[in-house]
Amino acid sequence: MIRSKRSQRLSDPEKNGLVMSVWERIVHGGTCNSDELRPLVTDSWQRCLHAQVDPFHPTTSPALQGASLRHLQERHADLLTCSQPVMQMAKDLLEETGSIMILTDPQGVILSVEGDSRTQSAAENVSLVSGQSWDELLSGTNAIGTALATGLPVQIHSAEHFCAQVKAWTCAAAVIQDPLDGRTMGAIDISGLHNTYTPNSLALVAYTASRIENLLSKNELHFRNQLLERSMDRFLGTEDGIIIVDRHGRPFKLNPYARQILRDMDICADPEQLDTIAALNVRQADLVGDRSMPEWLDPDWVEAVIVEGKRVGSILTLPRRKPPCAPAGGASLARARQYVHRPEPDAFDRIIGTARPLREAIAKARRLATVNVPVLVLGETGAGKENMVRAMHQFAESSSVAACEVNVAKPARRPFVAINCGGMSADLLASELFGYADGAFTGARRGGMTGKVEAAHGGTLFLDEIGEMPLALQPHLLRVLEEGEIYRIGETTPRKIQFKLIAATHRNLQREVAEGRFREDLYYRISVTSIQLPPLREMAEDIPLLARHLLQRLCSRYDAGPKTIADDAMALLCQYHWSGNIRELRNTIESMYLTSPSSVLQVKDLPPHLQPGAPGNGTLATPTIAVNQGKLKESESQVIQQMLESCCGNLTLMARELGIAKSTLYAKLNKLGLADQLRKIRQDRRTH
Repeated sequence: MIRSKRSQRLSDPEKNGLVMSVWERIVHGGTCNSDELRPLVTDSWQRCLHAQVDPFHPTTSPALQGASLRHLQERHADLLTCSQPVMQMAKDLLEETGSIMILTDPQGVILSVEGDSRTQSAAENVSLVSGQSWDELLSGTNAIGTALATGLPVQIHSAEHFCAQVKAWTCAAAVIQDPLDGRTMGAIDISGLHNTYTPNSLALVAYTASRIENLLSKNELHFRNQLLERSMDRFLGTEDGIIIVDRHGRPFKLNPYARQILRDMDICADPEQLDTIAALNVRQADLVGDRSMPEWLDPDWVEAVIVEGKRVGSILTLPRRKPPCAPAGGASLARARQYVHRPEPDAFDRIIGTARPLREAIAKARRLATVNVPVLVLGETGAGKENMVRAMHQFAESSSVAACEVNVAKPARRPFVAINCGGMSADLLASELFGYADGAFTGARRGGMTGKVEAAHGGTLFLDEIGEMPLALQPHLLRVLEEGEIYRIGETTPRKIQFKLIAATHRNLQREVAEGRFREDLYYRISVTSIQLPPLREMAEDIPLLARHLLQRLCSRYDAGPKTIADDAMALLCQYHWSGNIRELRNTIESMYLTSPSSVLQVKDLPPHLQPGAPGNGTLATPTIAVNQGKLKESESQVIQQMLESCCGNLTLMARELGIAKSTLYAKLNKLGLADQLRKIRQDRRTH
């Protein structure tokens, strides 16, 4: 049983011949289901088949060269800069193993290659070169493309590749995420000819991705510290509204006056919209006279902050407005303070969705956020577990300072430290969790290293995918939780620590305990309280809301203009099963946004596996009873047409009146051919 679970994460070279025979059967028209394939490989091959990838002659685009490649590398300069020392360190090691390390952008386009020179020459023959895209739906199953498609560390060996040209290779890749907002920044990959296979490569790329994310975080912290040093006098010494915006256009600090002024102007009442709109507008405000700049934002309010010739951010100053008249006497001061002191935004407002299971989970998380007990967050991959955990931490932090006076300095921010327990060997994970002393082992950093558990002292420690933690490490974590102290590797003196533990997993830990892969005592220690996040398929009514939110963020990020999704395309999105949950939805919307030239995304812009008639696209089942089916459909169509007219095309109102979910209504409109009538009604409303 243990071998079976392990084989789902790692390739098994001993099965290479069997996998090859399955592939030969599939490319000649056979089915893609086989016990010889890992589920990860089966899913990837099915995506390739739906995308009609030619396994012998994939239609990849030419590699970027010259100015085009330099422009791409400039766009990802931060990623390249933070990856360079890690890749350079790995260069000598890889030279001895006959492997290369590859860094890509979020679309799988290779940014740089390091490692064994002879392997690099062989890699050129299969287009493993800078500027070449290794997107899964273009180049078939490969570690880079499949890791980006799933968001998981991936190992693909030899015959597991979908395209014949790379079946002589073995590779492992992991996704690199933005430490601030969790978006995918790229991937790191180790590749070599099939005889260089080692199961350790998967742990190595996961560790390397983690190190790069740490360097990115430190880099961003450096720029933000510079920005704060230049901005704090302005931030504290005024009654104007001040918004400090980082170099990417993301507002990360607002004084209470700014919140009040924005609310008085009826702008960005929703904290999530505040981030999106402010980020977009501050960048646009740099272009004086830009017609797309909103009326409320004066270009003179924006001031660039330059340090050593580099722009580290901006300060947006909103001129103060007089508070409403207050009664005379002692109440006036209290009223004035109430005017400028609005509470911090509710961190949970950043979680998009109105479905009942989600709101119940949020209500429970809000109650547990400020209580110092361990919390176990359960949910499928991509369901938003880390977003929920971060909201809990931010809510607890804002609650602790909610009563602060204007002239009283806020306490230092409590740390939030996250680590993914999957994809790392026991030794690597032990070092990351507990740290080590100077000289604890060969290769240890001079002066030792502070572990993640110690770094979380006074704040929140988030152990993601705790179900993947090696069994040998679990008693050590249990001791930390029981004793409130930690020993660095190589030390004999304990260090006292205190933190709030939040763990998350997509596994059934009770089953893991029963099968001997997870300690029962640790399970009961971390699951004092638990929160179950619903899968996206159980809150399909939120998909239109999530899609609009994602499109707003994409518009802000890429400056490519606003886009909407046609109703018939939205209906298909609402019907799909979404095994990858919100992460899969996000990737799908981003792909449609970037590849479609139109401002309205249509059915043809959907990925092939979401197209009408594609297997698994969630199309509603056809009734098996044919008696009076035509009359029933005609009656249903008449009712919905009448509701369209009476509700003036307002689908939210229609769904409420009909007593069905909005996603169901989308599906019915599409099925009954009423989408055109809806568009006409909406067009008439805009005209009049």
